[in-house]
Amino acid sequence: MTPDISLLRVFHAVMEERNVTAAAQRLGQSQSTVSAALSRLRAALGDELFLRARYGVEPTEKALEIAPDIAAGLERLEQAFRAAEPFDPARTTRRFRLLLGPYAEIVLVPELAAAFAERAPSARLEIAPIGPDLDPRQLAGRAFDLAVGRFDSPPEDLVVSELFDDGFRCIVAPQALPESAMLDRDLYESLPHVVVSPPGNWRTGVHKRTEATGLRRNTAVVVTHFLTAAPAVARLGGIATVPARVAAMTAGPYGLRNVPVPVDLGTFPSQIAWHPHLRRDQGHVWLRELIREVVAEFTSPD
Repeated sequence: MTPDISLLRVFHAVMEERNVTAAAQRLGQSQSTVSAALSRLRAALGDELFLRARYGVEPTEKALEIAPDIAAGLERLEQAFRAAEPFDPARTTRRFRLLLGPYAEIVLVPELAAAFAERAPSARLEIAPIGPDLDPRQLAGRAFDLAVGRFDSPPEDLVVSELFDDGFRCIVAPQALPESAMLDRDLYESLPHVVVSPPGNWRTGVHKRTEATGLRRNTAVVVTHFLTAAPAVARLGGIATVPARVAAMTAGPYGLRNVPVPVDLGTFPSQIAWHPHLRRDQGHVWLRELIREVVAEFTSPD
């Protein structure tokens, strides 16, 4: 038996949502219709495909094995239909899925969401975390359009280019650094630090740079997200070293001082990665150009 396309779409939706009800809502179908489609697929493939879990379903080994091919096949069909008519951002209802690192999500998404609302109001923008490392299968299988983050050793089969650089700043509680005082190395090393250690390779950046310069941090607490640093610093009465754009976004709302690091820690890149099979996809070309336009605006000297 060769499953029809509607069954494969059901499989793909359940695989991504890991929940039958959510998959049904996404497809605009009833839960019973999706369950019936899964039953037909199970019979055709001789496997359970999805097993009940606490908060939804979990794929079997068989489902995980065939998922990339099904995602790629569905994307090729969609791409063939998209190629038949010009891409119009003002009219498109296309869903764009991005894998973003924690820093990229903070600094990029607000402006990108505003640009989508203005230029592609019917399109859907979805963000998912990259995780510890970039898995090229997520882009090769076309489950996601592109990824933005810091990729120390990017997969060779992806197109990877630099988007922008950022440096480092300190956010400091005012009681730890009065307005008239300067943050020198001795004070930096003595204050209690909120250390941000997000998943992925970025977490090695500040650690390696401070170690290379001999700069010490008196670690009081370690958190996993940049947006946790500012309120923690405010309550702790301490300091955190964060990307300059994060400092600019978070220092003011929490009444913190935004000051230079007493030792030059240099800069770090944010990169964009995507699979070359999307090179001529007009919607993807539009997305890449929009991202670079947004980046150009928030990185301009003005």
